[in-house]
Parts: sequence; structure tokens; C-alpha cells
Amino acid sequence: MELKGLRHIAFIMDGNGRWATRRGFTRSVGHKYGYEKMKMVIKHCADRGIEVCTIFAFSTENWNRPKDEIDTIFTLIRENMHRDIPLFMDWNVRVTSMGDLTRFPKDLYDKLQEVIEQTKNNTGMTFNLCANYGGRDDIRQAVAKGGQDFEKFLYGAELPPPDFIVRTSGEQRVSNFMLWQMAYSEFMFIKPYWPAITPKLVDKCIKEYGKRKRRFGKVS
Repeated sequence: MELKGLRHIAFIMDGNGRWATRRGFTRSVGHKYGYEKMKMVIKHCADRGIEVCTIFAFSTENWNRPKDEIDTIFTLIRENMHRDIPLFMDWNVRVTSMGDLTRFPKDLYDKLQEVIEQTKNNTGMTFNLCANYGGRDDIRQAVAKGGQDFEKFLYGAELPPPDFIVRTSGEQRVSNFMLWQMAYSEFMFIKPYWPAITPKLVDKCIKEYGKRKRRFGKVS
């Protein structure tokens, strides 16, 4: 599949809880399915030759959710991402992060750091996990560090900006995601909830990007 300049694709994963409750499950079940679909998307994007795949997994606003739901999300990240290190190594995927991980429980922070450290020399796709991330906080912390030269202090400053941002669940908003970096990103809002995403749907998104004509403010 021709990528047509698609280096960095970002997903706002939305709808885990609603997908579950509509099927009579608890919201926690939706997050468990959502994690497995996250792995599928990472592997599929890596197989397609995309350089960076960013997943918005936990925002700074998500702290307002019920404690048991937050605990479920933390447990999924803590146990599964560490368990999946051999998969990331086999896929040659490098794991990075955006967001203030220091607010997480220490054992979760340590597990994430270990995943990042063990995969740092992989040369394939970069899987960029946005965790405890908010676009406004990102800009604030970068300005505090760099003043007018703040851009190089943004989280993920070493990564190319997202070319294409996909949000699941049919919601059409950016939810405080990569506000500075998305200045010229293309967007696609799709109806299926995140646990319903499939390789075919990811390919449909990639094909849609190929139809777009990016102008970056210039006359075509």
C-alpha cells in the first residue's frame, strides 16, 4: 500500500466504555478489548511501513473518571505493556511516550520506563504512547523550559508532527490532543468505537489520507 507521504499517523482511541456498556459489559471490559486493538493497530501500521504511530491512551482530563476505571487502565498498561516487550522486540518497534509519566504510581512509571529502555534501539516503527498527556499542559511546560524557543521542549519534539489524526466513536473534537503539533494535520472521524477497529478499517483510513491534497497554507 502506497503511503503518499504518510509518516506519522495518530489515533485518538475513543469509545471503549460505550462499546462495552452497549453489549452489557462493564466499562473495564471495553478497556481490555481496547488494549488488544491497540496492539493490532501498532502491528498493522508497522507492517504498512509507517514511521510513527501515536496512540492517545490517557489524557490529563481522564483523572476525572471513576477510580476503578482508572485503576483498570493502569493495570492494563502496567501488566500488558511489560509482558509485550518480546512482541515489540520481534516487531522491531521502538516505544516512546508523550506526557508527564511521573504522576503515575511508581510501579507503573517504572514498568513504562523499562519498556521504553528495552526497545530504544529498535529501528522499525516508533509507537508513541500519549499517557497523562494534554496539549495545553504540553505547551505550558515547554514554554516554562524554553521561553520563546519552546518548540524543542515539547513532548515528542524529536518526532515528525502527525500527518493524519484519526478519531474513533464518531465524536468530532480533538480533546486537547497535540494542539501545537497538529497545526497542519489532516483529520478523519470514524463511527466505530475503538474496540471495533479492524485492519481493513485502518487501511481505509490510510487510503483516505492518500486522497487528500495537503497545501500547508499555500495556493495549490
